Amino acid sequence: MGRTIADVFDETVARAGARAAVREPGREWTYARLGSCSERVSRCLAPLCQEPRQRVGLMLPNSAAFVAAFYGIARAGGVVAPLNVRYRRQEITYYMDDAQAVALVVGPEAVESAREALAGMPRPPALVVMDDEGSCRLVAEGRADAVAVPGAESPPLLHQYTSGSTGAPKRVIRTHANLRFELERLAAIFDLGEHERFVGAAPFSHVNGLVRTMMTSMFVGATLYPLREFRRRELLELITRERLTFFGGVPHMFVALADTASRAPVDLSSLRTAFSASAPLLPEDNRRFHARYGLWVRQLYGSTETGTISVNLHPRVEQCLDSVGTPLPGVRLEILDEERRPLPPGQEGEVAIASPAAIRAYHGNPEASAASFRDGFYLSGDLGRLDGDGGLTLTGRKKFLINRGGFKVNPLEVERAIQSYAKVKEVVVLGAPGLHGDDVVRCVVVAAAACTPDEIVEHCRSRIADFKIPSRIEFRDELPKSETGKVLRQKL
Repeated sequence: MGRTIADVFDETVARAGARAAVREPGREWTYARLGSCSERVSRCLAPLCQEPRQRVGLMLPNSAAFVAAFYGIARAGGVVAPLNVRYRRQEITYYMDDAQAVALVVGPEAVESAREALAGMPRPPALVVMDDEGSCRLVAEGRADAVAVPGAESPPLLHQYTSGSTGAPKRVIRTHANLRFELERLAAIFDLGEHERFVGAAPFSHVNGLVRTMMTSMFVGATLYPLREFRRRELLELITRERLTFFGGVPHMFVALADTASRAPVDLSSLRTAFSASAPLLPEDNRRFHARYGLWVRQLYGSTETGTISVNLHPRVEQCLDSVGTPLPGVRLEILDEERRPLPPGQEGEVAIASPAAIRAYHGNPEASAASFRDGFYLSGDLGRLDGDGGLTLTGRKKFLINRGGFKVNPLEVERAIQSYAKVKEVVVLGAPGLHGDDVVRCVVVAAAACTPDEIVEHCRSRIADFKIPSRIEFRDELPKSETGKVLRQKL
């Protein structure tokens, strides 16, 4: 089976016990303290995870408590199912029911909303509250059946979701071996060690902030500075004051920072590495960031299914800002034509990835698996081309998803939320190009009665996360349709 992620964490705790693991405003967590806290979480969950491979929901903001809970679940033999803290009742209920979780860990501020969400489930998970000091206690018994994730060569660790163009979100379950491979490669290509100081700005509920920041920092024994929310001036002041060295973000963060008027001196020269992932960072935005701070942002390409695929580490990165670089050692890329035959360098096609960090199928979804996995490769739905040195440039997307600031939005979920409003007769939701490389959520509505965009936004607020709410709302008398009644999205 090999060493688990929990084993690696425990080895770091034993080796670096007195060193700072996490620094938050007003408190410092040494590795010894963090390890002790994670052990308390394990003991709290032990009665619920009597059999290994049980799923446990984790809905905490970026914090030392999140880190301790994550490794506590792992040590208990559980599978972590991270949830965005911005999820509302409907979303919590859906994901916890679908995951068949035995427990949900939340912060004190989310206890009541979590109670309401779980009350609607016939067999709810237990509810566990964890505060900022690391205290962990059971506040509601659960009635969920213990259903283990199927076994594999390596035990499962991470249960996440990626939305498809149709149907329900697809389950992605990555193993300890998948994640250990990715962490080892990230540590090597970025030359990371215990001297690093990581800024945790991207949400830990998302694969970018979770694996490439939180888990990587703990893997190399570094110090992590988590931010509960992205506040651009707070981030700039933190990097300047603490001389942080490693910053993984998403495009909108770098765009916002490039546009920020500084109230105090800002010095980002301590950053050895800054990378952007989850959506393309436009070259002009990268140039504006460089002009302001003297630092180029590296583009990183990855997915929930595969982990990190490639990073642009070119020594003259300003000459190839469109590139997402060459694949990590041990990762293979191919560009495929419509018949799924490999194409030579320079030709555009679908990007296919083979990686020890990747899953082999979607959990419980053979139809989606057959469409996306073939001959050891994951068919990404992204379009791109390789150059003569193996560097990848992404050129577009075949898939239907909306990429909103790094979060993937399923248009059908948003349509269902809007369609439930009595004044809406028909609605179509689709992505539209944003100003900085990612998408905005756009909806086209046929009204059943007079209504306004503000009414639709307000209707959505209690049903879906704020990043899924449309920012462009248009009204039409009718939707263009084919003879069979299918909406012609390309005409909207």
